[in-house]
Amino acid sequence: MRSRRGFTLVEIVVSIAIFVLLVGGIFTAVQAAFTTSNVIVETQLQAERFNAFQQFLRRLFVSLPANASVELRIRQSTGRGDVIELLLWPMPEHLRFGSIEGDGLALSAVPDGRGRFTFSIGYFRTIDPPEVRDAALANTNWLPLLPDVARARWRFADARNPILSETWTESSGRPGLAELELEMADGTHATFDFWIPPLERRGFSGAPIASPGGPPGGNDGDDSDDVQDDVEGGEP
Repeated sequence: MRSRRGFTLVEIVVSIAIFVLLVGGIFTAVQAAFTTSNVIVETQLQAERFNAFQQFLRRLFVSLPANASVELRIRQSTGRGDVIELLLWPMPEHLRFGSIEGDGLALSAVPDGRGRFTFSIGYFRTIDPPEVRDAALANTNWLPLLPDVARARWRFADARNPILSETWTESSGRPGLAELELEMADGTHATFDFWIPPLERRGFSGAPIASPGGPPGGNDGDDSDDVQDDVEGGEP
């Protein structure tokens, strides 16, 4: 009668080593596939965010009322850093959300506390004095649009003189061109250009009607906050 011979210790160890190598190779391949898939998905989401943000801004500028005013400024904010802010007014009934009442719209790059910005929109009342308006904007419920922005720069140009400027006040009139340059936290760069229709209000006779003067809150347009600087990581 033959005796049954079992596996030796060396054979078992070799078999285990081969099995570990096979499992490790499979795990590495699967992990690489998941990583590649995540990168592709994130790239697609980023592209969709950019596209949605660009389309929103394009509709916003195209739909500016004929008597709307535009002002670019840096709002001093305590705690997280300065806010790059674009004020548009009057913008009645434009994309209303929440319980905030106001006829002015603020498109702001709000510091998120991590050295980055989140482009958001909020509302203010043009009848409020500047200090009340700024306090309301500092505590408003912002609607986030585009997160993880490392740097943002606005530039505007008059329709008759297309030289881009990094300063724009209410007294500069209605811009004809707006440019937004963004650098994202992942190093992605994007530049958006927006054409603003040169509209003006006219009476029944066809004569132009002057737009009501005065920026929101009685600001005379001669404020140092109108200077637009590059802000990186929430630091001026």
